[in-house]
Amino acid sequence: MNQPPSSLHVAPMEKRTEVTIELEEIVLVTSGFARSGTAWCVGCANEVLMVTPAQAAVIARVSVRDINRRVEAGEVHFLETTEGSLLVCMSLL
Repeated sequence: MNQPPSSLHVAPMEKRTEVTIELEEIVLVTSGFARSGTAWCVGCANEVLMVTPAQAAVIARVSVRDINRRVEAGEVHFLETTEGSLLVCMSLL
């Protein structure tokens, strides 16, 4: 077996692997059973897309509790339907 002379130091070769992953995400908000759709927003003084707190949480990538906290703090516009459901204005998310 051939071995290098004792005076030579041979460093092991390092192997480096770099992986790049690109993701593209599309969030589709549909109306129907969820009761989302366009409605008049008093805060925006315009007709805007209103969504349920659960839909807003998915879109904003936060919890439903965080959306409710924002509503309670007056950080987002919202409306309550005649049935008592909460809808959140998308303009401030």
